[in-house]
Amino acid sequence: MPIPPPLPNCPPGLEYLTQIDQILIHQQLELLEIFIGLESNNKYEIKNSLGQRVYFAAEDTDCCTRNCCGPARPFTIKIMDNLGHEVIRLERPLRCSSCLFPCCLQEIEIQAPPGTPVGYVVQNWHPCLPKFTIQDEKRMDVLKISGPSVVCSCG
Repeated sequence: MPIPPPLPNCPPGLEYLTQIDQILIHQQLELLEIFIGLESNNKYEIKNSLGQRVYFAAEDTDCCTRNCCGPARPFTIKIMDNLGHEVIRLERPLRCSSCLFPCCLQEIEIQAPPGTPVGYVVQNWHPCLPKFTIQDEKRMDVLKISGPSVVCSCG
């Protein structure tokens, strides 16, 4: 897959995203995690519609944090191009995940290039629906996302 030329106002390494209309994200399964139940750093392949890998993402969290904090854990995910250059960084702080006390809803900061915030994904409180707001670097709302009804998980 050829590397597209640099584009104005496009962070380095993300030019390819301007040429496609969808991406597929596949989490890599860890056998040790399946059999023993200990969380390991999550890894993902990010592919185009033809199934070609265009990016690779890897969580960077210590073992104690992963296994003690569970799905509410803080994490950093580094997204690399096929040459191994980090092009995006996702930073999420520790948050509680109780639907009864929605004071610390999930939030993630998107950096591209790493170190330069370009946006945020902020969870909006709702008792049973997943709802999120996409914000720009100035925290201005750009897009609202509302997912399908799910069984409420309070824990």
